[in-house]
Amino acid sequence: MKDLKSILKECSIKEIYCENHGAPITYVIPIYQRNYAWERDEICALIKDVHDSMDMGKTVYYIGTLVTYKRDENKYEVIDGQQRLTTIYLILRALGVQNIYNSLTYSARKASASTIEALSGRREKDDLGEMPDLGIKNGFESAKAGLDEIVGMAQTDVDKFKEYFLNHVHIIHYRVPKDVDLNHYFEVMNSRGEQLEKHEIVKAKL
Repeated sequence: MKDLKSILKECSIKEIYCENHGAPITYVIPIYQRNYAWERDEICALIKDVHDSMDMGKTVYYIGTLVTYKRDENKYEVIDGQQRLTTIYLILRALGVQNIYNSLTYSARKASASTIEALSGRREKDDLGEMPDLGIKNGFESAKAGLDEIVGMAQTDVDKFKEYFLNHVHIIHYRVPKDVDLNHYFEVMNSRGEQLEKHEIVKAKL
């Protein structure tokens, strides 16, 4: 039996994106994953839930699970939780968090990867290139609008929310062991909810 501490860890958002682990970590969204699809209602609902949790004085707000497979020393392939992980990144950028040490990218999706990269350190609406990923671009704009509406624009309120989001919002990071059959795992993970198309399963196996 695997040592759970070696594969399962409760992490703050700060630990996921902002902590120095000796070398930058890259979270890679593989080609078989769907495009980023969260819309304004979902993003604002998350921001409101976190804000309400902060107002109620809750020590921790659990945001769900991230499942990854370690491809090499500093590269984690995201098996499940990519929508959540991308949304977290967009909110961090919309909050103006500068010290994002670890990165997020999309494998074999140039528009998605370049749009994420273009958002680096930006708070205002900027040029994201000629052909940005519209889902990510709109998600970023929705995150900014949601923060302005729910958190407010006063710097003290933004700073308070930023501190809570970084340190008190936690995600359960499950690192799939090396000896797990990823093809089988992927099919099991996607056997509920919206079903995968056959071509998507083929892409995953390839």
